[in-house]
Amino acid sequence: MHARSLGLIGVATATAVALVPGLPTVASAATAARYTITDLGSLGTGDLSVAKAVNNAGVVVGYSNPTGATVHGFTWSNGVLADLGTLPGGQFSWANAINDAGRIAGTATRPSTGYGYPVRWEASGAITDLGGTIDNALGVGNAIDPSGQVAGGQRPGGSEGGPLGTLYRADGSRVDLGPDLGVANGINAVGQVVGDPSYVWQAGAARFLPGFSGDGSGRATAININGTVVGSAGAGQGDLAVRWDGTAPVSLGSVAGIPHNTANAINAAGQIVGTADPLCTPCAAPRAWVWQAGTLTLLDDLIPAGSGWSLQQANGINDRGQIVGAGLHDGHLHAYLLTPVYSASVNFAPAGAPVPTGYRADTGAAYGPRAGGFTYGWNIDNSVNTRDRNAGSSPDQRYDTLNHLQKPGGASRWELAVPNGRYLVHLVAGDPSATDSTYSLTAEGQPLASGTPTSGRHWVEGTAVVAVTDGRLTIANGSAAVNNKICYLDVISA
Repeated sequence: MHARSLGLIGVATATAVALVPGLPTVASAATAARYTITDLGSLGTGDLSVAKAVNNAGVVVGYSNPTGATVHGFTWSNGVLADLGTLPGGQFSWANAINDAGRIAGTATRPSTGYGYPVRWEASGAITDLGGTIDNALGVGNAIDPSGQVAGGQRPGGSEGGPLGTLYRADGSRVDLGPDLGVANGINAVGQVVGDPSYVWQAGAARFLPGFSGDGSGRATAININGTVVGSAGAGQGDLAVRWDGTAPVSLGSVAGIPHNTANAINAAGQIVGTADPLCTPCAAPRAWVWQAGTLTLLDDLIPAGSGWSLQQANGINDRGQIVGAGLHDGHLHAYLLTPVYSASVNFAPAGAPVPTGYRADTGAAYGPRAGGFTYGWNIDNSVNTRDRNAGSSPDQRYDTLNHLQKPGGASRWELAVPNGRYLVHLVAGDPSATDSTYSLTAEGQPLASGTPTSGRHWVEGTAVVAVTDGRLTIANGSAAVNNKICYLDVISA
């Protein structure tokens, strides 16, 4: 996979709202339940667990206490919680991130020092210490990209002080990001790394992201595939959760009475999750939230009434809209998984092409029943117009495949059967091998994604909330479209 510069993927968010610091944006508690919730349990005899990340297959990672004296990283998949163990002889480990191939980034202690060091688990469960040979160079592994590169931080060999930003290549070699860059917290599929203080690093070059005027402090925690960065920025006596649009921090809002708010993760559709935490004791409990389309909503208001949960952390979100974190349940802090009451992620590709993890294949067939109880397809058979480019510039398989919507004699409309209601729709249009288009696509007649590709910007993305009243979500050509192409889309109940 080739690293690319910021701005390669354009984002058109039909429902984006510019917010100002401190603007109250918490949605009403009357919002209908939008997620089901699963208690992931805990390891051994312990009663604590925290989920940190979830991949597009729905595999969750985090940490739990198998005994009262130890903490181990875990994976959870299809109802099974598994102990990842530690480095040989070590007592502690924490799993912090997972990619779609099942490789995991985290931190584990060595028995010789008791300090933590960055580690990577393979999908097989084998663990590798990435920390080198110097015992004083302790560090952390916080994020992982599709190729297995781990982003985190480590002390310079033999020195004191906090860890500095570090990238561990898939082959185990180490790249120090720079003497002024603190711990790296996130990495995306095109090699962009973010961390403390708020910075973006790529291919040896770094730029700092500003905070709010009068304060300037900030912390970048995550970056999605199109380069949108989220985190927090200082404001008065507290911190506001923010996303950076280009170079400007934009407040995501605040939770009343809680001075510290941080955005922890963002998916391809631009959904953001985070935690408002007073950072004091005794104080109000932390609150977990999700932000989309300009509105920050407490997760407690989006799960079934009477669930017995009080959700305190939201730490990860995948492209299918599943959210993980931790909350109080029956008096114990347990990891949870929230799953949207409806979601469908579809990749447009020729028959036989690899299907991205967590996605359903659309190979151009006319509208009709599909596996898994879904119904979708084209107004006429469009199989002949699918493409799989196998281009090295594609950030992943979703961006490498496509179908045409304006070929002579071909289809011009795609539909998905859904219950009537509101849906967040995220769509990517583009072609890694050509720029001979003007992209313009609609969802339920509402503009969704539009733009003209260039040699440095092959894809255009869009996200919008739309209402479906006839049982079918309809994707069609906009009036300005020329040689329209669609790569993939995500549909999530809203």
